[in-house]
Amino acid sequence: MIDVDEIRNPQIQMFGLTGANTVYTFYHDETNNIRKLHIDEQGLNVSELKTFVLGGVVHEGPRRPLDLSSLRQAMRIQPSAHEIKLKHVAKGEFLDILKSSKLTTFLQWIADNDLMLHYHELDPLYWSVVDVIDSILPELGNPMLIQYHALLKSDFAEIVRHELPFVVDLFRRYDYPDIAPQNREPFLNELIDLVERNAGLLDGEMNALMLKGVLQAGRALDELAFIEGFSVRKLIEDFSAFYRNRVAVFKNSEHIMDMETEIRDAFEDVQLSCNGEPFTNYLFSDSHSEAGIQLSDITIGVIGKMHTYLSQTSAEEVDRERAALTGVALKNAELIRDLIDNSNAVNRAFLDHVASLHDIDKLDRFLRFADGQYK
Repeated sequence: MIDVDEIRNPQIQMFGLTGANTVYTFYHDETNNIRKLHIDEQGLNVSELKTFVLGGVVHEGPRRPLDLSSLRQAMRIQPSAHEIKLKHVAKGEFLDILKSSKLTTFLQWIADNDLMLHYHELDPLYWSVVDVIDSILPELGNPMLIQYHALLKSDFAEIVRHELPFVVDLFRRYDYPDIAPQNREPFLNELIDLVERNAGLLDGEMNALMLKGVLQAGRALDELAFIEGFSVRKLIEDFSAFYRNRVAVFKNSEHIMDMETEIRDAFEDVQLSCNGEPFTNYLFSDSHSEAGIQLSDITIGVIGKMHTYLSQTSAEEVDRERAALTGVALKNAELIRDLIDNSNAVNRAFLDHVASLHDIDKLDRFLRFADGQYK
């Protein structure tokens, strides 16, 4: 068993989270769960890396009825459709779905019914590669560099994304994340070369120099703690830990999760506890019988497409495409912004990003928060 306080307390302290003890009702669905991320002789086991998102809608207090009849009527959902899903609202990639008037109806209905958004966003590429920086930087004892920790990881991920085929092959050749001690220096030397030839991608010369310096300093360490001794070429084994995290942080709330057999089995294999007693503030349910899960399917489908778009699109292109929005598409972008902004204002712990600072900046650029910055 894992005690939920061992999961939640470090996060509350590290990020200064408040409101985690408030009672809410969370509905959870997921999108872009690739199950596993491995490297084999042909490369990655998935053809495209999309952003994983877990979350949905949330309201304060215990569970209350969610009547979707008015929403179904407003969106003209056929009675033969037993549940509403994203495909009934909009189709295509992010910029395509923004053009849907049904999405406008849906987003406005969420706001009008006192529902908020919550989600955990994870860029699988970022998550898989930043252990390189995390293995080095804390061991250097340099306070100046530590304050740039997130930026260094983001810059590193940016360069990796630009030369992903090379980096995947590099990881394959060195059995990442099980780098042998004798391969530590040559592995880092290849990464240093990678940074040197892609220095122009970063915002300034100093960024590249800092990143290169961290990798150079890593060659003198006795170990690279997070990329040595782990399963060969296995970058992500499963996503159940992210479910446990959400349940644990809001331990006083109720969590209704869409039935995902692998996740349910993982919860049964490694159970949660609190003060030595089984912890059961969650349940797995079928979306047919849970209106909140249906709402979450649509919500997280939209959010997943948005974050995938941001991770795959340059900042300059994001600016151009945002400036070109008109009519329904502009209205939907503003509704998404307002839902995120209002949810974040109620509780900062509702929204969690495991992603590059550069992609969060693109979120600012596209949604244009009132104060000019998503916090």
